[in-house]
Amino acid sequence: MREGGRNVKNSFKKKLLAAALLVFATLGAVCTYAYFSDTVTVKNHIALGDVNIGLKEYELKNGEEIPYENSRVILPGDSISKIPRITNYGEPCWVRVKVFFQNSMENMAGFTEDCLSGVSPDWVRQGDFYYYTRVLGRMETVPFFQRVTIPSGWTEEHSGQKLSLEIRADAIQSAHFSPDFQAPSPWGSQEIQLCVHEMDGEVIQRERNVELSVEFQGQAHRLVAVPDDFFGNFKTAMPGDVLQDQVEISNTTEKTSEIFFHTGLVCQREDRMDLLKKLGFSIRMDGKELYSGNLMALELAEEVSLGLFRSGQKGILDFTVTVPPELDNAYALRDTVVKWYFSVYETDTDPVPAPENSEIPQPEEPPGRSVKRYEGPYYKEKKPVDTGDETSVLGYLILLGVSFGGFFVIPVCWKRGKRT
Repeated sequence: MREGGRNVKNSFKKKLLAAALLVFATLGAVCTYAYFSDTVTVKNHIALGDVNIGLKEYELKNGEEIPYENSRVILPGDSISKIPRITNYGEPCWVRVKVFFQNSMENMAGFTEDCLSGVSPDWVRQGDFYYYTRVLGRMETVPFFQRVTIPSGWTEEHSGQKLSLEIRADAIQSAHFSPDFQAPSPWGSQEIQLCVHEMDGEVIQRERNVELSVEFQGQAHRLVAVPDDFFGNFKTAMPGDVLQDQVEISNTTEKTSEIFFHTGLVCQREDRMDLLKKLGFSIRMDGKELYSGNLMALELAEEVSLGLFRSGQKGILDFTVTVPPELDNAYALRDTVVKWYFSVYETDTDPVPAPENSEIPQPEEPPGRSVKRYEGPYYKEKKPVDTGDETSVLGYLILLGVSFGGFFVIPVCWKRGKRT
Protein backbone atom coordinates (compact mmCIF):
# COMPACT_ATOMS: atom_id res chain seq x y z
CA MET A 1 0.00 0.00 0.00
CA ARG A 2 2.90 2.36 0.70
CA GLU A 3 4.42 1.68 -2.70
CA GLY A 4 1.05 2.11 -4.33
CA GLY A 5 0.51 5.33 -2.41
CA ARG A 6 3.92 6.59 -3.57
CA ASN A 7 2.97 5.84 -7.20
CA VAL A 8 -0.35 7.59 -6.76
CA LYS A 9 1.43 10.56 -5.17
CA ASN A 10 3.97 10.77 -8.03
CA SER A 11 1.13 10.50 -10.51
CA PHE A 12 -0.66 13.37 -8.78
CA LYS A 13 2.44 15.57 -8.91
CA LYS A 14 2.74 14.97 -12.64
CA LYS A 15 -0.92 15.83 -13.13
CA LEU A 16 -0.59 18.90 -10.93
CA LEU A 17 2.47 20.03 -12.91
CA ALA A 18 0.65 19.43 -16.18
CA ALA A 19 -2.37 21.42 -14.92
CA ALA A 20 -0.14 24.28 -13.81
CA LEU A 21 1.59 24.35 -17.20
CA LEU A 22 -1.80 24.35 -18.85
CA VAL A 23 -2.91 27.28 -16.70
CA PHE A 24 0.21 29.30 -17.56
CA ALA A 25 -0.13 28.42 -21.23
CA THR A 26 -3.76 29.53 -21.18
CA LEU A 27 -2.89 32.74 -19.38
CA GLY A 28 -0.24 33.39 -22.02
CA ALA A 29 -2.83 32.99 -24.74
CA VAL A 30 -5.30 35.33 -23.00
CA CYS A 31 -2.66 37.99 -22.27
CA THR A 32 -2.33 38.72 -25.95
CA TYR A 33 -5.77 40.34 -25.57
CA ALA A 34 -4.81 42.55 -22.59
CA TYR A 35 -4.89 46.28 -23.42
CA PHE A 36 -3.95 49.47 -21.63
CA SER A 37 -6.36 52.27 -22.44
CA ASP A 38 -6.81 55.91 -21.46
CA THR A 39 -9.19 58.67 -22.58
CA VAL A 40 -9.01 62.45 -22.39
CA THR A 41 -11.93 64.83 -23.06
CA VAL A 42 -11.71 68.31 -24.61
CA LYS A 43 -14.76 70.59 -24.37
CA ASN A 44 -14.78 73.10 -27.24
CA HIS A 45 -16.73 76.38 -27.15
CA ILE A 46 -17.61 78.63 -30.08
CA ALA A 47 -19.60 81.88 -29.97
CA LEU A 48 -21.06 84.10 -32.67
CA GLY A 49 -20.47 87.83 -32.52
CA ASP A 50 -22.93 90.68 -32.77
CA VAL A 51 -23.32 93.90 -34.73
CA ASN A 52 -24.50 96.32 -32.05
CA ILE A 53 -24.18 100.10 -32.09
CA GLY A 54 -25.49 102.88 -29.89
CA LEU A 55 -26.29 106.50 -30.72
CA LYS A 56 -26.27 109.24 -28.09
CA GLU A 57 -26.23 113.04 -28.36
CA TYR A 58 -23.79 115.28 -26.54
CA GLU A 59 -22.96 118.99 -26.38
CA LEU A 60 -19.69 120.70 -25.66
CA LYS A 61 -19.69 122.73 -22.46
CA ASN A 62 -16.57 124.17 -20.83
CA GLY A 63 -14.44 122.00 -23.09
CA GLU A 64 -16.15 118.73 -22.08
CA GLU A 65 -18.83 116.68 -23.75
CA ILE A 66 -21.97 116.30 -21.64
CA PRO A 67 -25.36 114.76 -22.52
CA TYR A 68 -27.35 117.03 -24.81
CA GLU A 69 -30.40 118.84 -23.39
CA ASN A 70 -33.39 118.98 -25.68
CA SER A 71 -36.35 121.39 -25.64
CA ARG A 72 -34.47 124.67 -25.70
CA VAL A 73 -35.44 128.07 -27.10
CA ILE A 74 -33.40 129.06 -30.14
CA LEU A 75 -32.98 132.34 -31.99
CA PRO A 76 -32.03 133.19 -35.58
CA GLY A 77 -28.29 132.92 -36.05
CA ASP A 78 -27.74 130.67 -33.01
CA SER A 79 -24.97 128.05 -33.32
CA ILE A 80 -25.80 125.12 -31.07
CA SER A 81 -23.35 122.48 -29.94
CA LYS A 82 -24.97 119.16 -30.82
CA ILE A 83 -22.83 116.05 -31.30
CA PRO A 84 -24.52 112.77 -32.34
CA ARG A 85 -21.95 110.13 -31.38
CA ILE A 86 -22.09 106.51 -32.56
CA THR A 87 -20.48 103.84 -30.38
CA ASN A 88 -19.79 100.29 -31.50
CA TYR A 89 -20.54 97.72 -28.78
CA GLY A 90 -20.17 94.70 -31.04
CA GLU A 91 -17.81 93.38 -33.68
CA PRO A 92 -16.00 95.73 -36.14
CA CYS A 93 -18.53 97.21 -38.54
CA TRP A 94 -19.38 99.81 -41.16
CA VAL A 95 -21.91 102.50 -40.17
CA ARG A 96 -24.16 104.93 -41.98
CA VAL A 97 -26.70 107.55 -40.86
CA LYS A 98 -29.85 109.08 -42.25
CA VAL A 99 -31.18 112.45 -41.07
CA PHE A 100 -34.88 113.29 -40.80
CA PHE A 101 -35.92 116.96 -40.49
CA GLN A 102 -39.35 117.93 -39.20
CA ASN A 103 -41.12 121.28 -38.88
CA SER A 104 -44.48 121.95 -37.25
CA MET A 105 -45.20 124.70 -39.84
CA GLU A 106 -45.39 123.13 -43.27
CA ASN A 107 -45.11 126.41 -45.20
CA MET A 108 -42.09 127.68 -43.25
CA ALA A 109 -38.44 126.89 -43.87
CA GLY A 110 -36.91 124.55 -41.30
CA PHE A 111 -33.73 122.58 -40.75
CA THR A 112 -31.78 121.21 -43.74
CA GLU A 113 -28.38 119.57 -44.21
CA ASP A 114 -27.00 123.07 -44.70
CA CYS A 115 -27.64 123.73 -41.01
CA LEU A 116 -25.20 120.96 -39.99
CA SER A 117 -21.50 121.68 -39.56
CA GLY A 118 -18.40 119.83 -38.39
CA VAL A 119 -19.03 116.76 -40.56
CA SER A 120 -15.74 114.88 -41.04
CA PRO A 121 -14.47 114.18 -44.59
CA ASP A 122 -14.64 110.49 -43.61
CA TRP A 123 -18.39 110.77 -44.14
CA VAL A 124 -19.63 110.66 -47.76
CA ARG A 125 -23.15 111.42 -48.93
CA GLN A 126 -24.74 108.91 -51.30
CA GLY A 127 -28.50 109.02 -51.82
CA ASP A 128 -30.36 109.43 -48.54
CA PHE A 129 -27.46 108.26 -46.36
CA TYR A 130 -24.14 109.46 -45.05
CA TYR A 131 -21.64 106.57 -45.08
CA TYR A 132 -18.65 106.40 -42.76
CA THR A 133 -15.72 105.25 -44.90
CA ARG A 134 -13.69 103.72 -42.08
CA VAL A 135 -14.31 100.52 -40.13
CA LEU A 136 -15.57 101.26 -36.63
CA GLY A 137 -13.84 98.90 -34.20
CA ARG A 138 -15.22 97.45 -30.99
CA MET A 139 -15.86 100.16 -28.40
CA GLU A 140 -14.78 102.88 -30.84
CA THR A 141 -16.91 106.00 -31.30
CA VAL A 142 -17.35 108.49 -34.12
CA PRO A 143 -19.29 111.80 -34.21
CA PHE A 144 -21.52 112.57 -37.18
CA PHE A 145 -21.51 116.38 -36.92
CA GLN A 146 -20.57 118.98 -34.29
CA ARG A 147 -23.03 121.90 -34.51
CA VAL A 148 -26.45 123.01 -35.74
CA THR A 149 -26.75 126.61 -36.98
CA ILE A 150 -30.06 128.46 -37.14
CA PRO A 151 -30.35 130.54 -40.34
CA SER A 152 -29.81 134.22 -39.51
CA GLY A 153 -32.37 135.27 -42.12
CA TRP A 154 -35.30 133.88 -40.17
CA THR A 155 -37.76 136.56 -39.06
CA GLU A 156 -40.61 136.95 -36.60
CA GLU A 157 -42.89 134.87 -38.78
CA HIS A 158 -40.71 131.82 -38.02
CA SER A 159 -41.31 132.15 -34.31
CA GLY A 160 -43.35 129.48 -32.64
CA GLN A 161 -42.02 126.74 -34.90
CA LYS A 162 -41.27 123.38 -33.34
CA LEU A 163 -38.26 121.93 -35.09
CA SER A 164 -36.82 118.46 -34.70
CA LEU A 165 -33.84 116.63 -36.11
CA GLU A 166 -33.90 112.82 -35.97
CA ILE A 167 -30.91 110.64 -36.79
CA ARG A 168 -31.06 106.93 -37.57
CA ALA A 169 -27.83 104.91 -37.60
CA ASP A 170 -27.31 101.52 -39.27
CA ALA A 171 -24.40 99.11 -39.03
CA ILE A 172 -23.20 96.08 -40.99
CA GLN A 173 -20.32 93.74 -40.17
CA SER A 174 -16.98 94.59 -41.74
CA ALA A 175 -15.96 90.93 -41.96
CA HIS A 176 -16.39 89.60 -45.51
CA PHE A 177 -18.06 92.83 -46.67
CA SER A 178 -16.54 95.74 -48.61
CA PRO A 179 -18.73 98.74 -49.50
CA ASP A 180 -18.30 100.54 -52.80
CA PHE A 181 -18.41 104.20 -51.81
CA GLN A 182 -18.44 105.31 -55.47
CA ALA A 183 -21.66 103.44 -56.16
CA PRO A 184 -25.10 105.07 -55.77
CA SER A 185 -25.82 102.55 -53.00
CA PRO A 186 -22.50 101.64 -51.33
CA TRP A 187 -24.00 98.83 -49.27
CA GLY A 188 -25.97 97.39 -52.16
CA SER A 189 -29.20 95.62 -51.30
CA GLN A 190 -28.13 94.39 -47.87
CA GLU A 191 -31.04 93.90 -45.47
CA ILE A 192 -30.70 95.91 -42.25
CA GLN A 193 -32.24 94.12 -39.28
CA LEU A 194 -33.07 95.48 -35.89
CA CYS A 195 -30.46 94.68 -33.25
CA VAL A 196 -32.25 93.09 -30.32
CA HIS A 197 -29.32 92.84 -27.90
CA GLU A 198 -28.60 95.11 -24.99
CA MET A 199 -25.50 97.26 -24.94
CA ASP A 200 -23.18 96.11 -22.19
CA GLY A 201 -19.86 97.14 -23.68
CA GLU A 202 -18.26 93.91 -22.49
CA VAL A 203 -15.00 93.05 -24.19
CA ILE A 204 -14.06 89.39 -24.14
CA GLN A 205 -10.31 88.81 -23.91
CA ARG A 206 -9.14 85.38 -25.00
CA GLU A 207 -5.64 83.98 -25.16
CA ARG A 208 -4.55 83.57 -28.75
CA ASN A 209 -2.06 81.46 -30.68
CA VAL A 210 -1.99 78.60 -28.18
CA GLU A 211 -0.44 75.41 -29.58
CA LEU A 212 -2.90 72.52 -29.37
CA SER A 213 -1.65 69.03 -28.57
CA VAL A 214 -2.71 65.56 -27.51
CA GLU A 215 0.24 63.57 -26.14
CA PHE A 216 0.47 60.00 -24.88
CA GLN A 217 3.09 60.78 -22.27
CA GLY A 218 5.74 58.25 -21.42
CA GLN A 219 6.56 59.50 -17.92
CA ALA A 220 2.94 59.78 -16.75
CA HIS A 221 1.76 56.99 -19.08
CA ARG A 222 -1.49 58.77 -19.87
CA LEU A 223 -3.08 60.98 -22.50
CA VAL A 224 -2.73 64.72 -21.96
CA ALA A 225 -4.60 67.38 -23.98
CA VAL A 226 -3.48 71.03 -23.98
CA PRO A 227 -5.39 73.35 -23.67
CA ASP A 228 -8.81 72.26 -22.43
CA ASP A 229 -10.59 74.09 -25.29
CA PHE A 230 -9.38 73.47 -28.84
CA PHE A 231 -11.49 76.38 -30.15
CA GLY A 232 -9.70 78.78 -27.79
CA ASN A 233 -7.70 80.37 -30.61
CA PHE A 234 -10.83 81.27 -32.53
CA LYS A 235 -12.08 84.83 -32.49
CA THR A 236 -15.74 85.55 -31.98
CA ALA A 237 -17.24 84.11 -35.14
CA MET A 238 -19.11 86.18 -37.69
CA PRO A 239 -21.16 85.13 -40.73
CA GLY A 240 -18.80 84.14 -43.53
CA ASP A 241 -15.88 83.28 -41.22
CA VAL A 242 -13.71 80.24 -41.92
CA LEU A 243 -11.87 79.31 -38.72
CA GLN A 244 -8.96 76.86 -38.82
CA ASP A 245 -6.54 75.31 -36.34
CA GLN A 246 -4.57 72.10 -35.82
CA VAL A 247 -3.64 69.65 -33.07
CA GLU A 248 -0.32 67.82 -32.77
CA ILE A 249 -0.81 64.14 -31.89
CA SER A 250 2.25 62.44 -30.42
CA ASN A 251 3.42 59.33 -28.56
CA THR A 252 6.34 59.64 -26.14
CA THR A 253 5.97 56.20 -24.57
CA GLU A 254 8.27 53.29 -25.43
CA LYS A 255 5.59 51.20 -27.09
CA THR A 256 3.62 51.57 -30.28
CA SER A 257 0.08 52.71 -29.52
CA GLU A 258 -3.07 53.38 -31.48
CA ILE A 259 -4.90 56.66 -30.85
CA PHE A 260 -8.62 57.09 -31.53
CA PHE A 261 -10.96 60.07 -31.82
CA HIS A 262 -14.70 60.62 -31.55
CA THR A 263 -17.11 63.44 -30.71
CA GLY A 264 -19.94 63.80 -28.24
CA LEU A 265 -22.78 66.24 -27.67
CA VAL A 266 -23.25 68.30 -24.52
CA CYS A 267 -26.79 68.65 -23.18
CA GLN A 268 -27.71 72.28 -23.94
CA ARG A 269 -30.55 74.51 -25.03
CA GLU A 270 -32.37 73.89 -28.30
CA ASP A 271 -31.06 77.12 -29.87
CA ARG A 272 -27.47 76.00 -29.19
CA MET A 273 -28.12 72.61 -30.72
CA ASP A 274 -29.57 74.39 -33.75
CA LEU A 275 -26.33 76.37 -34.08
CA LEU A 276 -24.34 73.10 -34.19
CA LYS A 277 -26.41 72.10 -37.21
CA LYS A 278 -25.76 75.42 -38.95
CA LEU A 279 -21.97 75.54 -38.53
CA GLY A 280 -19.89 73.62 -41.05
CA PHE A 281 -17.09 71.36 -39.83
CA SER A 282 -14.36 69.27 -41.42
CA ILE A 283 -11.45 67.40 -39.88
CA ARG A 284 -8.36 65.75 -41.39
CA MET A 285 -5.53 63.59 -40.10
CA ASP A 286 -2.26 64.26 -41.92
CA GLY A 287 -4.23 65.54 -44.89
CA LYS A 288 -6.65 62.59 -44.98
CA GLU A 289 -10.26 63.70 -44.51
CA LEU A 290 -12.04 61.98 -41.64
CA TYR A 291 -15.29 63.94 -41.76
CA SER A 292 -17.03 66.82 -43.52
CA GLY A 293 -20.47 68.04 -42.51
CA ASN A 294 -21.91 70.12 -39.67
CA LEU A 295 -20.42 70.68 -36.23
CA MET A 296 -22.86 68.26 -34.62
CA ALA A 297 -20.84 65.51 -36.37
CA LEU A 298 -23.08 62.59 -35.46
CA GLU A 299 -21.06 60.38 -37.84
CA LEU A 300 -18.04 60.85 -35.55
CA ALA A 301 -19.86 59.49 -32.49
CA GLU A 302 -18.19 56.17 -33.32
CA GLU A 303 -14.46 55.97 -32.68
CA VAL A 304 -12.19 56.52 -35.65
CA SER A 305 -8.54 55.54 -35.56
CA LEU A 306 -6.00 58.30 -36.06
CA GLY A 307 -3.39 55.64 -36.68
CA LEU A 308 -0.63 53.67 -34.98
CA PHE A 309 2.07 55.83 -33.42
CA ARG A 310 5.51 54.45 -32.73
CA SER A 311 7.60 55.84 -29.90
CA GLY A 312 8.35 59.47 -30.74
CA GLN A 313 5.88 59.47 -33.64
CA LYS A 314 3.88 62.66 -34.35
CA GLY A 315 0.97 63.59 -36.59
CA ILE A 316 -1.20 66.63 -37.35
CA LEU A 317 -4.97 66.71 -36.87
CA ASP A 318 -6.31 69.87 -38.52
CA PHE A 319 -9.90 71.10 -38.46
CA THR A 320 -12.05 73.86 -39.97
CA VAL A 321 -15.25 75.49 -38.68
CA THR A 322 -17.27 77.46 -41.25
CA VAL A 323 -19.93 80.04 -40.40
CA PRO A 324 -22.51 80.35 -43.20
CA PRO A 325 -22.72 83.93 -44.54
CA GLU A 326 -26.52 83.78 -44.49
CA LEU A 327 -26.76 83.60 -40.68
CA ASP A 328 -28.64 86.72 -39.58
CA ASN A 329 -29.24 88.62 -36.34
CA ALA A 330 -31.33 85.77 -34.97
CA TYR A 331 -28.08 83.88 -34.35
CA ALA A 332 -26.11 86.81 -32.92
CA LEU A 333 -24.45 86.15 -29.56
CA ARG A 334 -25.38 82.47 -29.59
CA ASP A 335 -22.76 80.05 -28.37
CA THR A 336 -22.51 76.28 -28.32
CA VAL A 337 -20.35 73.46 -27.00
CA VAL A 338 -19.13 70.15 -28.42
CA LYS A 339 -16.96 67.48 -26.77
CA TRP A 340 -14.00 65.74 -28.40
CA TYR A 341 -12.67 62.47 -26.99
CA PHE A 342 -9.19 61.10 -27.59
CA SER A 343 -8.44 57.52 -26.55
CA VAL A 344 -5.30 55.41 -26.64
CA TYR A 345 -4.93 51.62 -26.71
CA GLU A 346 -1.59 50.01 -26.00
CA THR A 347 -1.09 46.25 -26.27
CA ASP A 348 1.11 44.22 -23.91
CA THR A 349 3.53 43.50 -26.70
CA ASP A 350 7.05 44.61 -27.43
CA PRO A 351 7.52 47.92 -29.22
CA VAL A 352 6.95 47.63 -32.94
CA PRO A 353 10.27 48.29 -34.74
CA ALA A 354 10.24 50.80 -37.58
CA PRO A 355 10.19 48.72 -40.79
CA GLU A 356 12.18 49.75 -43.82
CA ASN A 357 9.12 50.98 -45.69
CA SER A 358 8.04 53.08 -42.64
CA GLU A 359 4.71 51.26 -42.50
CA ILE A 360 3.26 49.68 -39.38
CA PRO A 361 1.37 46.38 -39.49
CA GLN A 362 -2.31 46.22 -38.72
CA PRO A 363 -3.07 46.10 -34.98
CA GLU A 364 -5.30 43.61 -33.27
CA GLU A 365 -8.89 44.78 -32.84
CA PRO A 366 -9.54 45.85 -29.20
CA PRO A 367 -11.90 43.29 -27.63
CA GLY A 368 -15.56 44.29 -27.82
CA ARG A 369 -14.82 47.46 -29.84
CA SER A 370 -15.77 48.43 -33.36
CA VAL A 371 -13.73 51.25 -34.84
CA LYS A 372 -13.14 53.00 -38.14
CA ARG A 373 -9.64 53.29 -39.51
CA TYR A 374 -8.28 55.51 -42.23
CA GLU A 375 -5.37 54.85 -44.55
CA GLY A 376 -2.64 57.32 -43.72
CA PRO A 377 1.15 57.47 -43.32
CA TYR A 378 0.92 55.88 -39.86
CA TYR A 379 -1.49 53.14 -40.79
CA LYS A 380 -2.00 50.88 -43.76
CA GLU A 381 -5.21 48.90 -44.06
CA LYS A 382 -4.51 45.22 -44.61
CA LYS A 383 -6.71 42.18 -44.82
CA PRO A 384 -6.04 39.85 -41.90
CA VAL A 385 -4.11 36.70 -42.72
CA ASP A 386 -6.23 33.54 -42.76
CA THR A 387 -4.46 31.17 -40.38
CA GLY A 388 -7.29 28.67 -40.11
CA ASP A 389 -7.44 29.18 -36.35
CA GLU A 390 -11.00 30.17 -35.51
CA THR A 391 -10.62 29.76 -31.73
CA SER A 392 -12.36 32.60 -29.94
CA VAL A 393 -11.42 34.39 -26.75
CA LEU A 394 -14.35 32.64 -25.06
CA GLY A 395 -12.71 29.30 -25.74
CA TYR A 396 -9.56 30.44 -23.98
CA LEU A 397 -11.57 31.61 -20.99
CA ILE A 398 -13.41 28.26 -20.74
CA LEU A 399 -10.10 26.44 -20.95
CA LEU A 400 -8.71 28.65 -18.21
CA GLY A 401 -11.70 27.85 -15.97
CA VAL A 402 -11.32 24.11 -16.52
CA SER A 403 -7.61 24.35 -15.73
CA PHE A 404 -8.27 26.09 -12.43
CA GLY A 405 -10.85 23.41 -11.65
CA GLY A 406 -8.09 20.83 -11.95
CA PHE A 407 -6.54 22.14 -8.72
CA PHE A 408 -9.62 20.99 -6.85
CA VAL A 409 -10.47 17.81 -8.74
CA ILE A 410 -6.99 16.23 -8.66
CA PRO A 411 -6.39 16.42 -4.87
CA VAL A 412 -9.76 14.76 -4.17
CA CYS A 413 -8.90 11.86 -6.47
CA TRP A 414 -5.51 11.40 -4.81
CA LYS A 415 -7.00 11.22 -1.33
CA ARG A 416 -9.46 8.59 -2.46
CA GLY A 417 -6.59 6.56 -3.94
CA LYS A 418 -4.66 6.73 -0.67
CA ARG A 419 -7.56 5.27 1.32
CA THR A 420 -7.82 2.24 -0.98
